[in-house]
Amino acid sequence: MESIGDVIGKFVDMNKFNAMTDKVIARPEIEKFISDNKMTSDEVSKSYSKFYEYLKEKNKFDNNEKTALSGHEPFLIMNCGYADVVYRETEEVIKRRKKAEFVKRLNRNSIVRDMTIKKASFENFNAVTDEEKRALAFAKEVSEYYYTGGEGNTVVSGPAGTGKSHLAMSILKDCLQHTDLTVIFASWSEVLHLIKDSFDNKDSFYSTEYFMEVFRNTDLLVIDDIGSEKITEWSMSLLTEVLDARTKTIITTNLKSDEIRKKYHNRTYSRLFRGIGKKAFNFENIKDKRVSQLPF
Repeated sequence: MESIGDVIGKFVDMNKFNAMTDKVIARPEIEKFISDNKMTSDEVSKSYSKFYEYLKEKNKFDNNEKTALSGHEPFLIMNCGYADVVYRETEEVIKRRKKAEFVKRLNRNSIVRDMTIKKASFENFNAVTDEEKRALAFAKEVSEYYYTGGEGNTVVSGPAGTGKSHLAMSILKDCLQHTDLTVIFASWSEVLHLIKDSFDNKDSFYSTEYFMEVFRNTDLLVIDDIGSEKITEWSMSLLTEVLDARTKTIITTNLKSDEIRKKYHNRTYSRLFRGIGKKAFNFENIKDKRVSQLPF
């Protein structure tokens, strides 16, 4: 037989419980959920713990506190006749995951001869001189131009080692931070090498058709270091075909415009500078960053 104290204790606990449940179901969002789903009193009573879980986690989420599932917002749903709590990714988390996937795709699909370029960013571009600061500012302007919907090519010229490729890769990464553009970096001489290799290596998937498909379907492409390849009728024809299929491409080169005109056919030259406007920069007065730290 229960003691009077036990009975009174249970009565007090029940009163506390009833007061808590009354408070929970009186919340506007809970009232609306019950009404929208035409829940019976039995269904409501089975859902008290889930209503409480939802309110507790939603309060944490709204106050930027750690929730049961980080980066996920709680929602109420009906599940087998009573309320249940599900956690859905926030838009911020979804965007962050997409960006990470795009960066992985950039690294996976890009054809890069110098592997250090994969780590390039605006943040680690060492802009010391006025000319280097101008180059960095130009690259940031180009990035904004493209991620806000701009079209046309960009041509960056200058000696080897001055940071052209670094800033070109940085533009692609910056665009990924602002949009869902698909981007690829391609060392032109390496692309040609891989295609030539596929002629004799039937197991290689780096065929002309493969690259044309990838380049044609990439929103923003960097063609790096044109002019360093052995220029032939075939290589010029391929470059022209790639540029014909595109509306916005960033080209880096060691050549000046008059040298490009001499080395390439008029049609190729025209495609390289199509829609360029003011999107051109010459790194002529920037020192070779790869050897500028040497003491001799």
